[in-house]
Amino acid sequence: MLAKFTVLLALLSVNFAAATYVPRQAPGTQFITGPCQSDADCASGCCGFNTGKCAGAIVAQERDGGCGFGDPQPNDNAARVLRGQAPASPANPATPPATNNGAGGAAAGSGKPAGTQFITGPCANDGECASGCCSFNTGKCAGAIVAQERDGGCGF
Repeated sequence: MLAKFTVLLALLSVNFAAATYVPRQAPGTQFITGPCQSDADCASGCCGFNTGKCAGAIVAQERDGGCGFGDPQPNDNAARVLRGQAPASPANPATPPATNNGAGGAAAGSGKPAGTQFITGPCANDGECASGCCSFNTGKCAGAIVAQERDGGCGF
């Protein structure tokens, strides 16, 4: 009887472990809107504080209470790096955008209100994008860190 109970308990343990396993991306590779446990999981360097989803650093400051999901306090480290400022606390530094040819918030040429275009939407300059980055090669709004790695930077 004890042997049967032990086998049953072992099977239940294995099933529970398999049911609760959530596969994760390699650190620093999760794309925006993907699940994350910390800022280090996200390619953008920002895990939304309230949602636990990767987000553009500046957008997260406005819509998600900041970055730093899993930390006791939200942070703005990735946003500070994008602005060329030093992070408030030690973090993995990201390269700030090399060029910003945007119109300083004005949406010159397209007629779109400044800062209203979401990531992957078409843009004519950095000022149109809520993330502040119009990808250099594609002319689509992107997270600045992702654009630096995959699209030649910002400043379409």
